[in-house]
Amino acid sequence: MLQQQKQVAPSLPITLMQTREIRMEVVFGTPSQNCIGSGICMVMNRLPSHRPLRCPHAPAWISFEHGLLVFRFLKSELVREDAIYRFDAPWFLVQESFQIPLYTKRYLGLPSQWVSPGLYAIEERPKDWLLAFSLSC
Repeated sequence: MLQQQKQVAPSLPITLMQTREIRMEVVFGTPSQNCIGSGICMVMNRLPSHRPLRCPHAPAWISFEHGLLVFRFLKSELVREDAIYRFDAPWFLVQESFQIPLYTKRYLGLPSQWVSPGLYAIEERPKDWLLAFSLSC
C-alpha cells in the first residue's frame, strides 16, 4: 500500500513593516548662500508663524528606505512656482550637505543627520516626485 505524503512548505516568519513617514517643510536653496541656488537649505517641522518665509519651500513626506532618505513631494501640495520648477529636470543638485532635525533622525531611525552633496535622480510619478538622498556618516 502506498502512502501519500503531503508536502508542506516550512513555516517561515513573515514580518510586514510599514514604512514610517514624517511630514516636514523643506526649504530649497544652498545653506551658505542664504537659501539661494540649488539643493535644500533646511528641513523643519513647520514654517515659522511669526513671519512669512520668502524662500522657496514645500511640504514633503520623508521616510528612510533601504539606506536612503526619501523625500516625497505631493504634486497637489506644491503651489509655489519657485518650488515646482525644481522638478522640471531629471536631476536635483545638492551643492552642500544639509541637516535633518534630531527628532526626525530619531523618529525614522537614521544613522546620520546629514545628507551628502551630490546629483540625485528625480523620480516623477503620477501624484508625486521622489528624491532619494544618501546620508553622510
